[in-house]
Amino acid sequence: MTTPPSEPDPDRRHSHGSETNAVKWLRTQSVPFEVLEYTFTQIGADHAAEAVGRPLEAVCKTLVVKVPARGYWLAIVPGDQRFDTRRMAAAIGAKQADLAPQAEAEKVTGYQIGGISPFAARRKLPVLIEESLLALDTIIVNAGRRGVLLEMPTTDLLRLLEATPANICG
Repeated sequence: MTTPPSEPDPDRRHSHGSETNAVKWLRTQSVPFEVLEYTFTQIGADHAAEAVGRPLEAVCKTLVVKVPARGYWLAIVPGDQRFDTRRMAAAIGAKQADLAPQAEAEKVTGYQIGGISPFAARRKLPVLIEESLLALDTIIVNAGRRGVLLEMPTTDLLRLLEATPANICG
């Protein structure tokens, strides 16, 4: 007697390639999200948005920001807007804020540039999110590997990251 094949787990609709640390962590948080995979060719939210057929304003960049005497922060900004380091500094009460060099960003997060996720990074960093993103029901962030994105409710992302909304684009 053979046993019938088991039904696939509805949460495992995607290949093993999408099982990043961020995806594994989110699965433990009981929040809805969708993994979007695409063939990575180059860094850029515009390329990712086009590849997954989503609007650029919903595909976010997760930037590692270095603040003198305050350490590293994450900034989540829409793909169609330009991050403003002066606004970031002002939002956290610092005199200066700069994008971290690539090697530092990768070391601090454990992720490669072009795939940095705000979830399950090597270090838990404080997060600012561009306030205009709060108008969107769902947003898309990197899942921790180039070519793997996460789409999820904006409210869940805010809560899980304890993100502070601020005007950080210009």
